[in-house]
Amino acid sequence: MSISEVQHQLNLTSYLNQQATVSVFLGVKEIQIDQVQQLVTNTYKLTFKNSNKKIILHTKSNNPQVIGNQLEKDYLIAQKLSAANMPVPKTLFYCGDQSIVGVPFYATEYVEGRLFNDKKLLSVSQTEKKLLFQEVSKALAHLHSISLNYLGLGELESQTSQYQTQNKKLYNLYKLHETKISTNVEDLLYWLPLNTPVKSELDNLCLIHGDFSLSKVVFHPTEPKVLAILDWQQAQLGNAFIDLASFVSPYYIPYSNGQHQVDGWFGIEEIIGQPNLQDVLQAYFTIRSSKTIPDIKYQLIMSILKQSIDQQILYKQTKEEKYQDNSHFLSKAGYEIILRMTEGDPFGIKMRATNDGQLWSNWPVSERCKSYYYRIKDFMRDEIFPVEKTILDKARAIPTTVQNKPILEVEELQRKAKAAGLWNLFISDPMYGKGLTNLEYVFLSELMGLSYLAHEIFNCFAPETGNIKLLIAYGTPYQKEKYLKPLLEGQCKSFFAMTEKNVPSSDPNNFQCTITPTEGGFILNGGKWFVSSAPDERAIFGIVMGKSSPDMSNPIESQSMILVDMNNPKIKIIRQFPVFGFYDIPHGYSEVEFDNAFIPQENLLGQLGGAFKMAQGRLLGGRLHHCVRQVGLTRRCLDLMMSRSEKRIIFKQSLKDNAAFQERLGDLEIAFQSCRLLSLNAGLLLDSAGSRHLHTFMAVSECKAHIPKACQYIIDQCVQAFGAEGVTEEQPLALAFRFARAIRFMDGPCEVHLRQVSRFAYGNHLFNDLNNAQGYGLAKL
Repeated sequence: MSISEVQHQLNLTSYLNQQATVSVFLGVKEIQIDQVQQLVTNTYKLTFKNSNKKIILHTKSNNPQVIGNQLEKDYLIAQKLSAANMPVPKTLFYCGDQSIVGVPFYATEYVEGRLFNDKKLLSVSQTEKKLLFQEVSKALAHLHSISLNYLGLGELESQTSQYQTQNKKLYNLYKLHETKISTNVEDLLYWLPLNTPVKSELDNLCLIHGDFSLSKVVFHPTEPKVLAILDWQQAQLGNAFIDLASFVSPYYIPYSNGQHQVDGWFGIEEIIGQPNLQDVLQAYFTIRSSKTIPDIKYQLIMSILKQSIDQQILYKQTKEEKYQDNSHFLSKAGYEIILRMTEGDPFGIKMRATNDGQLWSNWPVSERCKSYYYRIKDFMRDEIFPVEKTILDKARAIPTTVQNKPILEVEELQRKAKAAGLWNLFISDPMYGKGLTNLEYVFLSELMGLSYLAHEIFNCFAPETGNIKLLIAYGTPYQKEKYLKPLLEGQCKSFFAMTEKNVPSSDPNNFQCTITPTEGGFILNGGKWFVSSAPDERAIFGIVMGKSSPDMSNPIESQSMILVDMNNPKIKIIRQFPVFGFYDIPHGYSEVEFDNAFIPQENLLGQLGGAFKMAQGRLLGGRLHHCVRQVGLTRRCLDLMMSRSEKRIIFKQSLKDNAAFQERLGDLEIAFQSCRLLSLNAGLLLDSAGSRHLHTFMAVSECKAHIPKACQYIIDQCVQAFGAEGVTEEQPLALAFRFARAIRFMDGPCEVHLRQVSRFAYGNHLFNDLNNAQGYGLAKL
C-alpha cells in the first residue's frame, strides 16, 4: 500500500470518526486528516488539521515472506504489554476490514520524543548516555519478567530453551535468501548447535522483542526516561538473553570508519564515550535480582548472525552490493567472537591436525579445509559407517523396472550433511560452493572415498559434480535457475550422456547421435549407453553430447551439448544393466534412446560446436575425482586387510607377523602412497598452473593411467590376504575392486592416457637443455 493509496481512501476519515478511542485520544469531535507520511514500509504517520496529536497506522504487508507479517498478533502483544506497564505505544483500534485501506491495519498513538542513532549519540554527554543505557536495560529486564501466563502462553512455561528452534530458524532463513555461499555464516550455523548453553534460570523463556536495538527506543525529550519501545513485528517466544545480546551487540561489532552501515563500537568505546558494558549489563541483572553477570557471548553470536542474515535478505531484494558487504562484515565479527572464545580453534581441530602431521605435511591447505576434513571424518564415523552395509544391500537389488526409487536412508543422511554445512565441497567458486582449492578438495575427497556412499551424501557425486561445473561455467541465467539451482540444493538428479554403444567414444569422429538444428530448437536422434543416474526417478534432466555438424573436417568443432528434460516422450530408457553384477540402485547404468526428440533452442549448453572443449574441462576434474575416490576406497581395503591380519592365525603364527605378508604389505603401502601423491600433485598443479597448462594435463593423465590399475592390484592383494570372505558382499573389498576395474576406462581408457604421458615426457625431454651437455648424452665408445 502506497502513501497515495492511503491518502485517497475516502472512507478512511469516515472510519476513524467511528472510532471513539481515536476521538478521545485526539480530543476532537470530528477527525480531519491533514497528512499521511510513510515512515518505513507498512508504517504511516497521520497528522490532523484540528489536533496536535498524531497516530501511527501499522498495515499488513501483501508479501507473505515478510518477517513478522502477523498483524493481529502484533496488536494483541501491544495491548498486553501496555496493560503490564511496559513502555509501548498505546493501542487505539484494530481494523480487519480490507475495504478501508486495502489491507488490515491497526492504530497506535505516536509517541513524541528522542530517537538516537550513532551520530546523535555522539552529541550526548557521557553521564546522560550512561543513564539512557541503564534505563533501556531496566525496560528489557521488565519485559523479560512478564509471566507467560499473563500473556496467555502459560502452557509453554515449562519449556526452558528455544535455542534449538532459533538456530533452525536462522539456518532456514539463511538458505531461503542465500545469494552467495558465506563460509563465516555457515561456520556460525554449524558452531551454534554444537555449543548450546546450559540451562539458566535468568535466561528464561519469555516474550522477546526479537529485533531490539537502541534505535527502537523513544526517550523523553529532556529526561533519561524510556517512553516507548517501537517495532514489535518480530516479537516471539524466546530466551531472555537474546534481546539483551541484541542491545549490547555494538560493543562486539568493529568500527569501520563508515565503510559499512552496520558499524559497531568495538575498539573505540572509550574514545566516543560509550557507557561501560559491565555497567549496562549490571543494570539489567540488578532488576532481575542477580548479583552476578552471566556470560552472554553465545547469544551475542546469535544476534550478530541474525543481523548478518538480515543484510543478506536486503541484498537479495535490492541487489545493492553494500548489503552483501555489510553481511560479510557482520558474520566475520560474529566468527571473531568464537575465535577469541576458543583461542582460534572453534572446532577443536588444532590438536588433531598436529597429531596428523604426516597427513598434512607442508601442503598449502587452509585451517578451514582441515576443519571440514575432521567434520567430515566425524560425520562418517557417527552417521555413515553404522548404516553403510544396510544401504549397500539395498543398492545391490535387481531392478524390476527402468526407473529406481531413492534409498530413504541416503536422503536422510543428505539432509543431515546439508544442515551441517558439509555440502557442495567440490565447487571452488565461492558464489556456489565453499571456495576450497583443488588441492584441498583432494584431501576431502580421499577421506570421503573411505565409503562408497559418502560422495553422494555430501552432494559431491558424479555425474552431478561435472554437470554442476558445466552449468556454472556455460549455463545461461535461465538454465541456471531451472537446472543448476535444484542440483545445488540436492532437489534432483541428472545424467551425462556421451558414450555410445557400438563405437569407441573417446574418438569424436565416431559419434553417431545427432543434434540437428531446426526451427526453434534442435532434433536429437540416436542412442547412448553406460548412462549413469538416468534410471533414478529423481533425474529430471540430463546433458547429452552429440554431433551437430556433418562436416567432420574439424571433428573437435562438430560436437554440441544440449540439456534434455526426462519428461520428453521421445526420450526412453531402454534398459538397465549391472557392472560386474552390481546395479548400484538407484543410480545404475542404462541405455537411453532419443527418437527424434525436439529440444528447444534455450536448452543449448554453451556454443554450438563447443562441446569437445567443454567436455575436456569437465572430464579433467572428473578423471582426478574418480581417481581420488578410488584412493580412499583402496585405503579402506588396506585398513581392513591389516585388521584382518591381526586376527588370522596361520600355522600357529599371526598373519601380521608373517615375513612374506610383511613384505607384501610394504610393497602395497608404497604403491598406495605413490597413488596418493600423484593425486595431490595433480590438485596442486590445477591450482598453481591452471587447468589449461600442459603440466596439469600430464599430472591428471598420470593419475588416470596409473591409479586405477595400481589400486586394482592393491585391492586384489587385499582380497587374497582376506581369504574367501574377500570375494563376498560381506566386506566392501569386492565393491572397491569393481569400481577400480571400471574406472580404468571411465572418462577415457588408461591406454589413451599412457600415450598422453608418453607424449608429454618426450615434450619435456626436448626442452631439457642438459641433453647437449658434454658427458650427459649417450656414451660414445
